[in-house]
Amino acid sequence: MVAYMKFIPPVAFYSVFPNDADTVTIVCAILKRLLVKFPAQAMWQLSWLCQSVHADRRKTGDAIFQGAQKSLRKNEMMKMHDLLETSKGLVEFLINLAKYTPKRTDQRAFNIHAWRGKVDLKDFMPPVQAALTVSHSDVGISNSRDAFPRQVPRMRAFSSTVQMMASKARPKKLTAFAIAEGPNDSEISGREANKPQPSDIGEMHLLVKQEAKGDLRKDARVQDLNTVINRLFANSTGAGNTGKGQYRRLKLRTFSVVCLSEECGILEWCESLIGACLIFCLLLTISPFYLPSSSPS
Repeated sequence: MVAYMKFIPPVAFYSVFPNDADTVTIVCAILKRLLVKFPAQAMWQLSWLCQSVHADRRKTGDAIFQGAQKSLRKNEMMKMHDLLETSKGLVEFLINLAKYTPKRTDQRAFNIHAWRGKVDLKDFMPPVQAALTVSHSDVGISNSRDAFPRQVPRMRAFSSTVQMMASKARPKKLTAFAIAEGPNDSEISGREANKPQPSDIGEMHLLVKQEAKGDLRKDARVQDLNTVINRLFANSTGAGNTGKGQYRRLKLRTFSVVCLSEECGILEWCESLIGACLIFCLLLTISPFYLPSSSPS
């Protein structure tokens, strides 16, 4: 685009503004095709349209999902059809959790009821980066069946206990019990469903958040930018092998940001991280000991 920007007449750019009806129709057709091809992954990326605060966006989102469900029924892919149909209830459950305000300001945890739907929670792809990121080697390859990881742990159930974080937005740390992908004959029901079980292989932690004065779509775009930077690092010799037997391994730690609406979303919980403000304070504290002295010792 940069190379040809000076040679393309400005009127051509003006004619393809997003307000054009044909452009909107084509974009919706592309999104519908993605939802039919990759329903388990694309569902998380497009569900926010159906929960938008703007009526036009909600109408567009409903039309995309209804069109995708119609195509899945036509192709007799009823399992994926039911997944999209049930996804609306799951997203509403998470939005209500994000908007929940406890009566006491000092409350650090609360209990929730187990989520129930037409489709089991284990049939949904977990909203984490490892499950929703396409392999870049498969981009551009038609009919690629391995665009996403083949084996991804699934969520069996949400924990009944939700932690309330102490920050101003009061986000909630939601725990999902993970099981291995594949057939699971051990059905657990009742109050034991949202508690740890011997068959679990671990836990997934998610931060369910509401930003009344913000827009989590900005957080998602920042992660897209960080992904681009990581690609540049991977292709740069200066960021990799220095030629002296040292490997710098420059890489930004990224995580999944899934928007449920303009103001609510899910952030993947990253373990073993230190906040940027804390790191900056530590650097200011130790810097005098490492700065070169201007006078001879």
